[in-house]
Formats: sequence, C-alpha cells, structure tokens
Amino acid sequence: MSNSNAWQAWVHVKWKPGTPENAWESWSKNGWVKGVWSTTGSWDAMVWVDAKSWDDLEKFVWKEVRTNPWVDRTETTWAKQWWMGGAKATA
Repeated sequence: MSNSNAWQAWVHVKWKPGTPENAWESWSKNGWVKGVWSTTGSWDAMVWVDAKSWDDLEKFVWKEVRTNPWVDRTETTWAKQWWMGGAKATA
C-alpha cells in the first residue's frame, strides 16, 4: 500500500487506433506502478504511479510510457491523499 503522506500521480493515456489490449503490460514491471485501469471518456487508460519525485515521474512518463509505440498522448495529475475509507491520513 502506498504512503498516504506521499504525493502520487495518475498518468492518463490515449491509445492509437488498433492498440492491443496488453499494450500497457511492460509498465507493470516498474515498482512505482501501483495499478493500471482501462477507462472511458477522453482517455483510454489510467496508470497509478507512486514515484519518489517529479523528476522520477517525468523519467517514467517519457522513457517508458511515451516510448510505447501505441501511446498517442498523455496527461499527468498529481494528488496527495487526505482521507480514505473513514480514516484521516496522518501528517
């Protein structure tokens, strides 16, 4: 489980037409990746990343995600957990 005091990121991915269902699998080998979801709407997938720093996240996005030949574009959102499931995160 991730540290609730840490900043985490979600990388939204738009696939190119004809992308195979398993195009994301190589990302699961990265220890920072906590999950990958198929999504509806403007984006096709969402990757939950628990990177140590902004620089580490940028390296992951540009060296692993954006080099995937099936990725059309990405957008990254940072978040820090305040509350989940009835328990307040500690500072």
